[in-house]
Amino acid sequence: MFSSEVQNINRISPLEAGNYSQSRTLHNNEMLNTIRRSASFLKRGENSAKLIYEEQDHFRKWIQENVSKKCCTHFVESESTAKAMGPVCECGYPRSCHSEEALQAGRLQNEKWSNTKHLQQLPTDAFGDIAFEGQGQKSGKYVRVSNNTAPVTLYQLMTKYWGLNPPRLLISVTGGAKNFHLKPDLKFMFRRGLIKVAQSTGAWIITGGSFAGVMKYVGEAVRHCNMTSNYKEKQIVAIGIASWGIVHNRDSLVDVQGKFPATYYIDEANQGKLSCLDHNHTHFILVDDGTHGHYGVEISLRTQLEKYISKQRMGTEDAGLEIPIVCVALEGGPGTLNTIHSAMGNGTPCVIVEGSGRVADVLAGAADLPMAQITISFIQKQLRTFFADCYSMFSERDIILWTKKIQDIIRMRELLTVFRANTSGNDDLDVAILQALLKASSSSGHQWQENLDHQLQLAVAWNRLDIAKSHIFTDDKQWKSSHLHQATFAALVGNKPGFVELFLENGVNLSEFLSPRMLVRLYNNIPHYTPLYKKLRKVVDGEKQPQISDKLEKKRNVLLHHISVVLQELLGEFMEPLYKQPNISFRKSFNMTSINRQPDELYEGTLEDPERDLFIWAILLKRKNLASIFWVQGMDSIAASLVACKILKKISSDENDTDLYEEMEELAQEYEDQAVAW
Repeated sequence: MFSSEVQNINRISPLEAGNYSQSRTLHNNEMLNTIRRSASFLKRGENSAKLIYEEQDHFRKWIQENVSKKCCTHFVESESTAKAMGPVCECGYPRSCHSEEALQAGRLQNEKWSNTKHLQQLPTDAFGDIAFEGQGQKSGKYVRVSNNTAPVTLYQLMTKYWGLNPPRLLISVTGGAKNFHLKPDLKFMFRRGLIKVAQSTGAWIITGGSFAGVMKYVGEAVRHCNMTSNYKEKQIVAIGIASWGIVHNRDSLVDVQGKFPATYYIDEANQGKLSCLDHNHTHFILVDDGTHGHYGVEISLRTQLEKYISKQRMGTEDAGLEIPIVCVALEGGPGTLNTIHSAMGNGTPCVIVEGSGRVADVLAGAADLPMAQITISFIQKQLRTFFADCYSMFSERDIILWTKKIQDIIRMRELLTVFRANTSGNDDLDVAILQALLKASSSSGHQWQENLDHQLQLAVAWNRLDIAKSHIFTDDKQWKSSHLHQATFAALVGNKPGFVELFLENGVNLSEFLSPRMLVRLYNNIPHYTPLYKKLRKVVDGEKQPQISDKLEKKRNVLLHHISVVLQELLGEFMEPLYKQPNISFRKSFNMTSINRQPDELYEGTLEDPERDLFIWAILLKRKNLASIFWVQGMDSIAASLVACKILKKISSDENDTDLYEEMEELAQEYEDQAVAW
C-alpha cells in the first residue's frame, strides 16, 4: 500500500505515483500485468511521487517565507464607488472580501482610509501552475506578489524555482493596452522578428500579460513559435507582469497551499473593466498593492525588476557582460510615451515600430527631424493625425508636455531606432533590435576598441553570426589577434564554430591565443553533464595534494596534467603524458585570493602545437564541427584522425547511454574513414 502522501499526489501525476491498478485497457497483456505486480516497479513509482511531493513542499515553504500579498485591514466604505455589488471599501474590494477584523476596525475607528496605514502584508495565497481551460495543453507558472517585493527575490523565483535559464537579452515590450489593428504584413514582420531575436539570443520577453493589445500580439507570436518548434531550447519565455487587482477570474488562482495546476478561464464577455490573462504567455507575476481595479500598479516593480536583471552577468562564456535590455514599442498612448521617456532616460535603447499607430507613429515622424522643427505646432499636427478620435481630450498643457518629452527622446538619438517595414533592406525587426543595442553600446562612452569588443561579445552571446559580419567586421575596422581572444574563448565554450572560423579569417593567431592559461580555462568551463567532466572530476578529486591547504580542497581546478591522465586512460598507458605535472613542491599553501591565478602560476611558456591541443579538446567534448576546423589547421591529419577514433570509441564503450554510444561510434567511424582516405 502507498502512503497517504503518495495517494494525495495521484491527482497531480497518476503515472508517476504508481497508480497503475486502474488501467484496464491493456489487461490482456501478460507482460504489463507482470510489471504492474513488480514490487520494485511500484516502489519506483512511489519514490517518484514522493520526490514530486517533496519538491512542491519545498517550493511552498519558500514561497510562504519569501513572497507576500497585501490585504486591507480597515474597511472604510467608499462614497464614490458604484455599489452594484454592495458596500465597497476605499481599497476597491467589496465588503465580502474583508475579514471580520477589518470590518470591526472600520466600525470602531472613524478615520480616513490610508494605503500606508490600512494595508498589511501576509504570505501570498496564489502561486503554482496555471492551465488555461479550452486552450489545449497551454500552461504556465504564476505568483501573486506584493508591490514591495525585492527584485532579487523574483529573480531567484524565476531562475531557481521556475527553472528559467538566465537570459542573454531582455526585451521589454510596451504599447497599446487595448486592442488595436496591425496591418497583416506588419503583424507578420513583428511576429517573425520578435521570435527570431528571442530564439537566437535566448531572450526573455516581458509584457503586461493581458489578453489584449500589444500583449496579445506578443502572445500570438509565442504561440506560433511554440507550435512550429521541435526543440525545448527554442521555446520562448514570455513573462506577463500585471496588476493582481485587475485580473478577471483571479479567485480561481487562490489557494494557500498553491495550485498545481489552477484552471483559469478567459471570459472576455464578462470581464467588465478588468482584464483576462493571455494564455500564450509562459509565466505571470501578479503585483498586488492591496487595491482592486487599479491599472498600473505593477509599473514600479516591473521597472525595478528589469533594471535588476539588466545588471546580472551572462553565462560562463560571456563572463563580464551584463544582460542587455531593449524596449520595443507598438502603438500606445500617454503611458507608452512615459515608459519610453523613462527607459531612454535610464540608458535603455528603444525600438519604435512605425505603422503600428498613435505614439509609435508620432515618434517615428519626429525621429529624423532637426530639433528646431520639433515644435509645439508640429506635435499638435501629429496628435491630430494619429489621435484623431480623442484629440479633443488633449489640453494645451498636455500638448506642451508631450512636446517636451518628445524633444527629450529625440535628443537621445543614439538610443532611438525606428523600424520602418517598407524601407528597402529593413524587413527584419530582429536586426533592428540588435542594431539598436549595438548602436547604444557604441555611444556608451567607452574607448573605440572597448566598444568593438563589447559588441563582438554580444554578437557571440546572441549567436548572431550575421550581425557580426554585417555590422562589426566591416572594412573600416582593423583587428589585432589579441582583440579577438576573449570572443574566441566565448565561441569555443559556447560551441559556435561559425564564429571561430570568422575570427580565424580575421586574424586570430592560435599560437598567440592558446596559452597554457587559456587551455586550462577551456577545460574548466566544460558542461557538467558531459562524460569528460565526470572523468576529469574523478581524476582531480582522487589526486592527493598535501601541499595545498584544506580550504582549497572544495574548489580545485582542472589542470593540464589531469588532462594527460584522462588521455592515457583513453589511449593507453603507453602514451607519453601530453602535459607534464608542474613542480609545486615549493608551495606551502594557497590563499583564497590566489585561486583564480592558480593556472597562470603553475603553467608558463607556450604550447608547441595549439591546433592539436584544440583538436583534442573538441574531440573530448564530442564537438564535431569545432574539431573539423582544427583538424584542417593541423599538420598531421592522419594521426589526428586515428587519435580521435580511439578516444571516441573508448568513451562510447564506457557509457551506458545507448544514444550517446551510437553517436560517438558514428563519429569515431567518420574519423577512421578520414584516416584511411588520407
